[in-house]
Amino acid sequence: MGDELVLYVGEKNISSWSMRAFVALAAKNLPFEERTIPLREDKDRAQRRRVSPTGRVPVLHHGGRVIPDSLAIIEYLEETFPPPAHPALWPQDPGERAHARWLAAAMHSGFTKLRESMSFNLCFLPQPPRPTPEALQEAAEMLSYFQDALDRRKAPGPFLFGPFTAADALYAPAIVRLTAFRVPTAPAPKAPAYMEAVLSHPAVKRWMDAARALPPRETY
Repeated sequence: MGDELVLYVGEKNISSWSMRAFVALAAKNLPFEERTIPLREDKDRAQRRRVSPTGRVPVLHHGGRVIPDSLAIIEYLEETFPPPAHPALWPQDPGERAHARWLAAAMHSGFTKLRESMSFNLCFLPQPPRPTPEALQEAAEMLSYFQDALDRRKAPGPFLFGPFTAADALYAPAIVRLTAFRVPTAPAPKAPAYMEAVLSHPAVKRWMDAARALPPRETY
């Protein structure tokens, strides 16, 4: 199997799930080729189906292996490029690792109202629309997850479990949303510093700098 990693993504100011896989790869310090499939031009998913069994991005190609879905990509990277040779994507402590994994699962399958009302593409508009009450309620729940993890944090570092982990990568696009839509953070006093640390992480900044250079898209 060849060792070249190829990540297929959508436009950086539209595809929040692509961002998660990109950030994980970059945080692992792995060289990879990035190929963009314009989602706005692939309404029938024909281009995506040619590279992904799910017809969705992100999808990682590694030699003869094809791995769709951000969370599956993260697990594959951790198993294929494990620490200490490569930075860990999950905490070392079993309890913290379980905590990070359920946070990841919550992000992966939940917060649907937040996603709908605070769509990722809207974050790049000069004035995003007002989020719905249901979205704000889910945002408050997310912030409570942040506060709880930060209150229990044992290892040094500004992220949920000290060092940057997969949990931070998975929540990075949501943090972009919370920031762009100016969601109140008063009930979670440790959240603002954490969110700023995520947005300042080199892998996240690399994606966001490129996303901001693209024309804003009110719809797609």
